Amino acid sequence: MIDQELQHALAFYQPPPQNWYEELADKAKASGEWLWETLQGDFNEQQTTGQIVTGTVISMIPLVDQVCDVRDLIANCKKIKENDAEVWPWICLGLTLAGCFPTLGSLMKGSAKVMFLSVRKAHFNELNKAGNYSRLLDGSITQLNRFLDTPAVRGTLRTLRIYNPRHYLAGKIDELKGMLSTSALLEVMDTLMKVTRSLFDTVTNWGPSGLQRPVAVLWDTLVAVRSKANTMLAKALKPLNDILERLANRLRVEGDNAFRAHVGDNVHLYGATRASAEVEYFRREKPDWVDVGAKEPAYKSLRSFDGQRYVSQGWPDISDNSKNPVLRSKFDTFDKSMQAVEIPPGTVLYRVVDPASSDNSICWMRKDEFDKLTSKSDWRRRFAVWKKWNENGEYVTYTIPPGQPLRGWEGRAGTQINRETPEYSLEGGAVQIVLDPSQLKKEYTGPRQKTGWGYGDTANDPVYPYQGLPKLENTHNWYEPKDKS
Repeated sequence: MIDQELQHALAFYQPPPQNWYEELADKAKASGEWLWETLQGDFNEQQTTGQIVTGTVISMIPLVDQVCDVRDLIANCKKIKENDAEVWPWICLGLTLAGCFPTLGSLMKGSAKVMFLSVRKAHFNELNKAGNYSRLLDGSITQLNRFLDTPAVRGTLRTLRIYNPRHYLAGKIDELKGMLSTSALLEVMDTLMKVTRSLFDTVTNWGPSGLQRPVAVLWDTLVAVRSKANTMLAKALKPLNDILERLANRLRVEGDNAFRAHVGDNVHLYGATRASAEVEYFRREKPDWVDVGAKEPAYKSLRSFDGQRYVSQGWPDISDNSKNPVLRSKFDTFDKSMQAVEIPPGTVLYRVVDPASSDNSICWMRKDEFDKLTSKSDWRRRFAVWKKWNENGEYVTYTIPPGQPLRGWEGRAGTQINRETPEYSLEGGAVQIVLDPSQLKKEYTGPRQKTGWGYGDTANDPVYPYQGLPKLENTHNWYEPKDKS
């Protein structure tokens, strides 16, 4: 008879085969087949965000997590077998092993699994061949936000008194980086191999004789991967650390942005809540600033950054490799018209904000572009601004101070495709300016003023987070980053 705990664990992944229920004599064979089919479950690259998050939540249950870890190990080894000389699949194996470190704790292990799985899927879906870390990290943060928003995880956060989970996870990733080494990864791999061998033995002992050969073939694959792991994991260690560093930096930025008190009712909003509410809003009542249906973008976003020669001369680095997490990968908010500009002293720039926005952020526009805007819908469509990014209601000005011109990037806003629900898009086309916020001086910023468009998109805006009319009591909402490097 199949062990009850293992039976319950397998039930989380898929129902038992029909003949498992029929005759007692057949249950052993059916159980072996059930376990075998479960262990071969791959990354399932077509999983929805909800399926990934649900799978990660249940993987935090004892024994279920072991089956989950073995499934991931097998899936990684199958990918490595396709080309064992390529480093990226080994990096993905390293992420799997790092997520299994026994000292992480269930919350961190669950969060790591959901973020790392997104990274692995991005590679295997050919999204990261050019090293586009922006899209890779976007996917990880999207999955994490959904994970953090589940009732079970919210309860865990309350119990542990973790009030800013993104900052907490960034610190845990820093700790994880300190533990990473080839020997540490190999130790985790060897432990997983022992668990896998035990489960394989269960398959062959319970299952029909026809499973013995495929089990042996798959075990040989795992052993072959293990024989090369000393060398290849050593090669993967540096890029693996780089990914973790970028992810930790992104989490710190997300923590700053998503857990900031709002003027008016002092609520706190998490990104996943606003993102999911935005999509539901589109489905219920499509606003006039959103386009629906796949079509050729009116203003194709840039796929790569070729302005490094300007960065070396003092322009903000908005490439994938930028050391500034606020500016990193922002080139893809432009279309091909993007160019390096020097804005002369005395020029007045405009920035549309909501009560929680920082005055000194990256996105600005010239006065003539601001004057063209007639409504909030016009602003959202032309500058391609999702509700989950920014609400509205106010604007602030910045006058370039006397002396040197301010260097930045200017061009049309690229069409934005909703990452969670690709059938929705924003046209773009207005001329935007991206600056380095650290180069702005607070004393040259004007007081906040109302746009006259209102704060919500509709009278009963379900996504609008500020109850009542925000009061413009603060002349500035200036963000001082902890790390200005």
